[in-house]
Amino acid sequence: MTRWTAWAAGLVLGLAGVLAMGSWRQALMERLPPTWHIALSAWRHGVQVEHDVVIPMPDGVRLTASLYRPRHAAQPLPTVLVRLPYHRLKYGEGYSSALFFASHGYAVVVQDLRGTGDSGGELLPWRDVAEDGVATLDWIRRQPWSTGKVGTFGCSALGETQFVLARRNHPAHVAMIPSGAGGAVGSAAGRYSYFGVFEGGVFELASAFGWFAANGSKDPHAAPARPFDPARLLRELPVSGLVARVRPAPSGYTEFLSTPLGDTRWEQWGYLSDADRSQVPAFVINTWGDQTVGDTLALAEQWRRQGVSQKVVIAPGKHCYHEESGTTTQRFGELELANAQRPWQDWYLAWFDRWLRGRGDGLAAMKTYNVFMLVENKWLGADTWPPQEAQAQRWYLDSAGRANSRRGDGRLGREPGAAEATDSFRYDPVDPVPSRGGPVCCTGNPADKPGPTDQSDVEARSDVLVYTSEPLSQDLRIAGPLRAHLVVSSSAADTDLVARLVHVWPDGRATSIQEGALRLRYRDGVRRPRPMMPGERVEANVDMRSIAYMIPRGHRLRLHVTSSSFPRLERNLNTGADRNADETTMVVATNRVHHGA
Repeated sequence: MTRWTAWAAGLVLGLAGVLAMGSWRQALMERLPPTWHIALSAWRHGVQVEHDVVIPMPDGVRLTASLYRPRHAAQPLPTVLVRLPYHRLKYGEGYSSALFFASHGYAVVVQDLRGTGDSGGELLPWRDVAEDGVATLDWIRRQPWSTGKVGTFGCSALGETQFVLARRNHPAHVAMIPSGAGGAVGSAAGRYSYFGVFEGGVFELASAFGWFAANGSKDPHAAPARPFDPARLLRELPVSGLVARVRPAPSGYTEFLSTPLGDTRWEQWGYLSDADRSQVPAFVINTWGDQTVGDTLALAEQWRRQGVSQKVVIAPGKHCYHEESGTTTQRFGELELANAQRPWQDWYLAWFDRWLRGRGDGLAAMKTYNVFMLVENKWLGADTWPPQEAQAQRWYLDSAGRANSRRGDGRLGREPGAAEATDSFRYDPVDPVPSRGGPVCCTGNPADKPGPTDQSDVEARSDVLVYTSEPLSQDLRIAGPLRAHLVVSSSAADTDLVARLVHVWPDGRATSIQEGALRLRYRDGVRRPRPMMPGERVEANVDMRSIAYMIPRGHRLRLHVTSSSFPRLERNLNTGADRNADETTMVVATNRVHHGA
């Protein structure tokens, strides 16, 4: 060995040793170029890496990828494909999962999506994902290092692209592990979620703005967003121009807000409809704090009925933090966690080994649905969602007409009130109800905390109707979808409803359980929007997502009904305009909830 070779080997070994030391490792990693970091980690894992692998698309656009393989692999390997819009050399989940699977005998392709990272073309979620995915699978099958069997992996955008590709049922796509990926759902199961940024026809402003401002430019080389104050900026109007104010480069944010819900363009962009059929075995993961958890469960149940081989796990925690729940963090919002740990990496390998290598039973002993029961801190297994033993319960609103705030007379019970009553509140878009916790992610604002959160300031407002039960005589376990069926009227031609289920503790704390929203023009479905007549009574069903949650004996159940949750949700300006996001005029609405015998 020459002196220079020995010196270089010593440097690598020295750096590798430093990488194993906690604080030193973090400090060094922050200073190393990404490719150095990956190279050193690959050396430690016995993996060889090729960056700048170019994969041509049928239209001439060239997508760039990195290829990870076990060092000295002598035979063709099954492949794990990870596709992402966050740059394959900079995004931790991309290269860390590649190193993990490659160290366990897989080839791994980590690809920059069209219009992102080092790839060419233009990004519009998820318009080109299916076609580019098919071309990428064809390319993998032709490589001498490939067995022709491919599994896909990743969370959030990395998971949504898997669902979009699964629609094509490519023969090489033999398994997938999508997590935090309910945003792939379009009109399927009546959800109309589209990228996870719509619920009940209401635009999820904070997360959509945060994602498009940071990651959604059509040009990967566009200048980043200028510094801004999220709390101040999101109050500006019109909503349709917010991203351009901080990042002028064209982005899909514009198309998302200008395309009507139910328009066929959403399906052309890849979002799943009821017409889509997948045969790809799926190990599906999400968390109770994810804004798309309801979409994930609705799609999973639809696919279960179609015979798709799948396992579904819903963990505590926020978006894409299923592995951290119960390990690096012992809390979910204001709830303490116990027994939340799961053998995630063992499960990943068991799933891919079964379908890509023909080894093992692919988690056959596991129930189809495996969900974490919050507060009880217990895992529940079921064959269907909701579980077959669950029984639908109706709870009724009651008051003497003054349910405003927690100081009002709103009651929640198992029997309807003896007399009809009406509770009303004044919804002023200038002063919306603030968002506190709940299903939120990806906003770019550290102040936005997801999950079960104290609602004391929300409940003090007169524009929030509060209905509270008596202390429960026995434990109440909730497992399934939540829905608020309300009879309402308004002085406005259009307004929103926000319904939130709340857990009231014996000490008076009130923490959110789950919530949802509905734009009243869509009360008959997004394909049949129609304004309201002032004072007209209409029935409205607010989908509040799904949950598994135990309320102990002696605690209380509570329901909030209001018309805003800002900035999580775009404010309805109450004008009745077809495109609320283009409006700058605001109208105050008097909204009423009717209930009783």
